[in-house]
Amino acid sequence: MKRLFYITSIIVLSCVLASSVIIPLTQEHDPLKEPVYIENEGEEYIIKSLGDRIVVYRGKDEKPYLETTTAVSSLPSDIQQKLNRGISYSSEKSMKEALDEFCS
Repeated sequence: MKRLFYITSIIVLSCVLASSVIIPLTQEHDPLKEPVYIENEGEEYIIKSLGDRIVVYRGKDEKPYLETTTAVSSLPSDIQQKLNRGISYSSEKSMKEALDEFCS
């Protein structure tokens, strides 16, 4: 009986240790921690002003891909001028980094 108890304890302990090592290795991404950017080749993002708000257009779309509540008038004049013309980014990641800068 003691032998069975020891063998069972060793098996349970081994399973617990193995799962604590294997689970973190198999988890690719936790969506609550940080976003994953899926790059679309050839996709272009343009940050522009629309009225007094910052918006993002994707590709040749006429409809905004993303709208913010950030007032363009609250930004420095050189940034306002660039936003009036539109600032182009080749990846979603670089666009979001720039957008974070403008909206913070």
